[in-house]
Amino acid sequence: MPTYKLCKYNNMIRQLFFIAILLFWGHNIKAQFNYPPTKTVDSSDSWHNIIVKNPYRWLENLDSDETKNWFKAQNDFTNGILNKLPMADELYNDLLLFDSIKTDNIASIQQVGNTLFYFNQKPGDAKQKLYKRNGENGKEELVTDHSRWGNNYNISWFSADYYQKYLVISAGEGGKEISDVVKFYDIATGKFLNDSLPGIFVGFAPGEGNIFYGQQPTQDVHTMVQDKDRIYKIHHLGADILQDKVFLSYKLYPQLYAPDNTKSLWPAWFDKDCNYEMLLLGSVSPYKEYYYRQINSGTPWKKLIGAEDEIQQINILGNKMYMVCKKNAPNGKILMMDLDHPVSVANAKLIAAEKEIPLQCYDGLLQTKNYLILPYMKNGIQLFNYTVDMRTGKFSKIPFLENTNLMNITPFNQSNDEVLIERSGWVTPATLSYSSIDKPFAKEKTFSFHTNPKYPYTNEMVVEEVEITSHDGVMVPVSIIHKKGIQLNGENTGYVYGYGAYGMSSASVFVANYQLLAHKGIVIAIAHVRGGGEKGENWHLAGFKQTKPNTWKDLNSTAEYLISKGYTSAKHLVCHGISAGGILVGRAVTERPDLWACAVPQVGCLNMVRQEFSPNGPGNIPEFGTVKNINEFFALMEMDATLHVQPGTKYPAMFITTGWNDPRVISWQPAKFAATVQNASTSGKAVLLEVDYNAGHGDSEDKFAGFKKWARKWAFILEQTGYKK
Repeated sequence: MPTYKLCKYNNMIRQLFFIAILLFWGHNIKAQFNYPPTKTVDSSDSWHNIIVKNPYRWLENLDSDETKNWFKAQNDFTNGILNKLPMADELYNDLLLFDSIKTDNIASIQQVGNTLFYFNQKPGDAKQKLYKRNGENGKEELVTDHSRWGNNYNISWFSADYYQKYLVISAGEGGKEISDVVKFYDIATGKFLNDSLPGIFVGFAPGEGNIFYGQQPTQDVHTMVQDKDRIYKIHHLGADILQDKVFLSYKLYPQLYAPDNTKSLWPAWFDKDCNYEMLLLGSVSPYKEYYYRQINSGTPWKKLIGAEDEIQQINILGNKMYMVCKKNAPNGKILMMDLDHPVSVANAKLIAAEKEIPLQCYDGLLQTKNYLILPYMKNGIQLFNYTVDMRTGKFSKIPFLENTNLMNITPFNQSNDEVLIERSGWVTPATLSYSSIDKPFAKEKTFSFHTNPKYPYTNEMVVEEVEITSHDGVMVPVSIIHKKGIQLNGENTGYVYGYGAYGMSSASVFVANYQLLAHKGIVIAIAHVRGGGEKGENWHLAGFKQTKPNTWKDLNSTAEYLISKGYTSAKHLVCHGISAGGILVGRAVTERPDLWACAVPQVGCLNMVRQEFSPNGPGNIPEFGTVKNINEFFALMEMDATLHVQPGTKYPAMFITTGWNDPRVISWQPAKFAATVQNASTSGKAVLLEVDYNAGHGDSEDKFAGFKKWARKWAFILEQTGYKK
């Protein structure tokens, strides 16, 4: 055979062999994971002349046996893989060891008279219990545990009424939220009342022993409820429930309701010395409408504040109302209005002007007897506390030493000015002490019944606060935690967490599990992406609706920075986001699958063009938009991770989770994304859907079940990122 023909023949053989290898390899990719079959249907929607296909729409019917069987098959498949992971038991035991370091887990200390009430969850306790003691040195007494509700319940929170007569104590079934059941405790007698509400507790109402509660046609989290179908009643503790009267309903005040169901209306009362009761109309937007009238007057409701006034929170002392206003002050300013002589928000008295760093008040300003506590936070990592004396309006720096990332100041109650002081940081375990704002103690006091834990490895940790350049030149804060002396050779597993929604900041709290992971050589990074509140309301609006792409582009820029500096590399990198953080993670990996080895969208929003058609969807329209608005429709299309999955793409491994009883992100959102990626990915990496049938939006049925979930998740992450001990 001539030489050139032999060479040509050999080349042809090599090409055929190479093609055969590719075909075999491609076949094996599909064969590696025999996912439960997922049918597709011919379904679509048309918005603004754009056809949006929805081949997995049948999964939205969570009541059908076919859908339920599919979820079960997916969860069984996931368990089959997770149960074989070699590091799961080791990580679970590590968590047990870390938990045993704390001799107590004191939380939510509240004071009524001389009695302290608090939660404690000791190392051997699967669930927290409510205790009390008469004075700091009094004998500890058990008030109640979960068994009062049932073995599958968890006590979640408690609070004293304004008159300091009763505790309301709430517990939820398993890890659910919407099933919270409250019981009432008479503080003076130490006995529980027999009252059982045929609805959901809303808050204390004017008059000693009065409470608001709400009723709606169903508590099924899979069913959308119109706000106009909710009613609110007043109940007097100890009275016959049949005597309860309707306080608020669509029938009584139809003109106050949002006709498109994007906002909810509910009653509120803020202070026992306030002569006015209120109605709030709002959604996930921080800006609500407020209506008011004199207590028990029965007069028409008057509008006090509109959404256009951009009031984020209010606090009331007597008839004086203090407001956090963002209008023309994106970092927040404090205004005051006398409800006896109301004026427009524009003419309200300025108490504290806007500062260069934002006021963190997403959950409301805290209030002692005479003071408001104002927390200002820089980049989500450094807290600076100020106070407003509500007697004089004086604005002052907090009288306590701020020597850690965070110093959270929490009132014991509103009958005095004593406060709980909790200091912590990324690698600084939380310490508890207490003092008085009005007359600070010469030395802060500690609790005789609490021991501040000392965790191992904290001395070997390094924290780096950097600002990285994002895709458009904007500097994005990133917090990096790692072990001293790690080699910057790109071989470390890197973990990046982000959120970026609702103007909420990722604060520098101490997370014991981060210490455990960093000790194992994992680099932890918290990306303070746009959409959060780290740099004020402008930072929120920079990752909001049409600007939402900045959120996931900031995350991908964080990945590029970590890789460029040698902290990690793409084959060792995982991203994690929870709830609205699912948008962040889902779009980061669908836009740049090459940057990530693994992705964990936990109970995540992953099918945003269908978001508003879920039970919790309409209330989220102010944050993300509606398909009915053409501009917002295209924004939702852009942030929809499921729509951006491309067949034939090498996607990273994924650990996708949902809680079957989730009232915030319905289970079909993560499910449709999982099915789409399973069908599209050619990387050969596992795409798992974990379904927790006992959970809601993330909680577990008890501490140890939570440890097991965490250990299995991290065992999967470490395997997929090539972790080596």
